[in-house]
Amino acid sequence: MTEDLYNLFISGDENAWETDAKIFDLDRCLREYTEKDIVEKFGKLGRTDIDEIKKLPCIFAYEDYCGKDASIGYITDIKVRQAGVKITIQKVKELSLANLHKLQFELDIKSWELNRTHWAIKKVNLYKELQNIGIDSNSIKTDRPIDITKHQFDVSFTFAGESRNVVEKIVNELEKIIGINKIFYDNNYVSQLARPSLDTLLQDIYRNRSKIIVVFLCEKYQEKEWCGLEFRAVREMIKEKAINRIMYIRLDTAHVDGVFSTDGYIDGVKFTPQQIAIFINERLNLLE
Repeated sequence: MTEDLYNLFISGDENAWETDAKIFDLDRCLREYTEKDIVEKFGKLGRTDIDEIKKLPCIFAYEDYCGKDASIGYITDIKVRQAGVKITIQKVKELSLANLHKLQFELDIKSWELNRTHWAIKKVNLYKELQNIGIDSNSIKTDRPIDITKHQFDVSFTFAGESRNVVEKIVNELEKIIGINKIFYDNNYVSQLARPSLDTLLQDIYRNRSKIIVVFLCEKYQEKEWCGLEFRAVREMIKEKAINRIMYIRLDTAHVDGVFSTDGYIDGVKFTPQQIAIFINERLNLLE
């Protein structure tokens, strides 16, 4: 049943899907562009309904005038209030605007629908239709969002916030190679990182549950308190001679405590995000 349905979210807010949560007006939720029997089944948004809806894959799209690509993913939480419905999401893969338009008929998206903010449920096997345009369903299927307190990652990233624009481009390229669930990148787990004793959790992820830690060295990394806490895990790994699990990427020539002139690194200015993602994957393959 669930593979023959999918959630379609369309928003006119140009930044709607830049974060992991979006609020929709109640009268725009499962009222429009949704067949009557689906509205009758899920429209009350009771607890049982929500549990079923969360199992469905999703498209998170923008109204056409925004000119922005959509994303494929899943719902991690739904909260219903008088003020609206708050949808918390996990994005898994990008869906280009061109491909969304190409599949408009197959996905049962009506002609004006991409110009209207709303949430609909469609009677379409999303995995099958994406497969037909070369998007592997295995790359987007997931039973449930991963629990970062237990999950084993292939790659974790530690960096100063000022370097996020560079880091995120590399993360996006690496996701295309190894998939999102093998990467610890903070913006993918915003809700799970909002907890006490976060330093302890991060130490555990970096030291014990990541095959490789990628460290983005720069002047700001030296200055940041949280970067210093994260780098303690790296120094402990060096002490334990687990240096094959550490990868340095330099964004400038500034000094960072614990890093020496004899340490090798990748020049983050010289190489493109795609090239750096390939380098990281090469290191991973050497650990297999």
